[in-house]
Amino acid sequence: MLGLVSDILIVGGGHAGLWLGTALARAGFSVRVIDPETVEAAGNARSDGRTLALLGGSRKVGEAQGVWPVVAAIGQPVHRVEVRDTSGGAHVAYDGRALGGATFAWGVENRVLRTALLGAFLDTAGAEAWTVGRLDSLRREGSSIAAKLADGRVYRASLLVGADGRGSRVRDLAKIGLGRETYCQSAVACVVAHDAPHGETVRERLRPAGPLALLPLTGGRSGVTWVESHVEAISVAALSSASLLERLDREIEGCLGRLELASPVAAWPLGAQHAKRYVAPRLALVGDAAHGVHPIHAQGFNMGVADIGALVEALAGARRRGRDIGGPDTLLAYERARWWDNERRLRLTDGLNRLFSNDLAPARLMRGAVLRAIDTIPPLKALAVREGMRAG
Repeated sequence: MLGLVSDILIVGGGHAGLWLGTALARAGFSVRVIDPETVEAAGNARSDGRTLALLGGSRKVGEAQGVWPVVAAIGQPVHRVEVRDTSGGAHVAYDGRALGGATFAWGVENRVLRTALLGAFLDTAGAEAWTVGRLDSLRREGSSIAAKLADGRVYRASLLVGADGRGSRVRDLAKIGLGRETYCQSAVACVVAHDAPHGETVRERLRPAGPLALLPLTGGRSGVTWVESHVEAISVAALSSASLLERLDREIEGCLGRLELASPVAAWPLGAQHAKRYVAPRLALVGDAAHGVHPIHAQGFNMGVADIGALVEALAGARRRGRDIGGPDTLLAYERARWWDNERRLRLTDGLNRLFSNDLAPARLMRGAVLRAIDTIPPLKALAVREGMRAG
């Protein structure tokens, strides 16, 4: 079948693929997203209980690309962060109102963000830019790359971007290697409604089994990310609603008042991974297709947004200079901008998880000293805030 041509093909219609597609379409590129789901199914997906925090650095990227209004319309601003080590009692608090009025993050439900980004993509690129199908194979053809779908359709472009998640088919077909780190942990995820105000405050309790974080959402709700061992997480997720909420209330010491489940409850195994390369001839990876991290530092999707910012900048720069957007110089500029920074963040989140998910006395002493130092030394606290708000 004769292939249809675009500037850029994006495989994967999740958060990263839709954000990238919207930004590229706004920048004047012709773009097509390929995803197994129909638009209707993608737009009407049920909540899976997962939430995410978009950091200040992601806002900067989104504003530059004209995507941020989509997030601002659905996100809950976060102005305060409280972190406490439940074993040793050390704690640190960041208040944006005392640090120049900074908004640290915006809390959103995964499902709600994807629906909003889908609408923005269709409005910007057009309904015909969404293609339902599963990627079967890739073939480079001179100045283009051809993507063959399982039903035989072929689409060609100057560049193909893999935004198809941790199990990326694009990455596998490109024969890009992957480094993995496994954790003996899973995250229980859900959304709760509550009658006490969340105070626009993220609350993170660092526990020997793993962190438990409360992320403010709109409408008097909070997202819960509750890390336990695999076995314990499955047990928690299987509790009755009443039993789960009773246990959660004990864990968070009643700080949200009366609780009510506002989503399904699910448990997700945790691990970290990093692609050995982000690019191949006429191909690039972004978001979870390139990297995956532990949730302890709220970095995951923010790293993906930073990928998108760097890739769009590289592509727009190549076009301004009359260069090939899928050429090696363009793609290597993107990889150089992102690979090492993401590697550093992967190491940081891994180290934080090992330090705080540990009840040995030396670890308790070290993390207590770290938290006390951050809380009492203003320049160190300001540095922690700036670093934490960066996108990726």
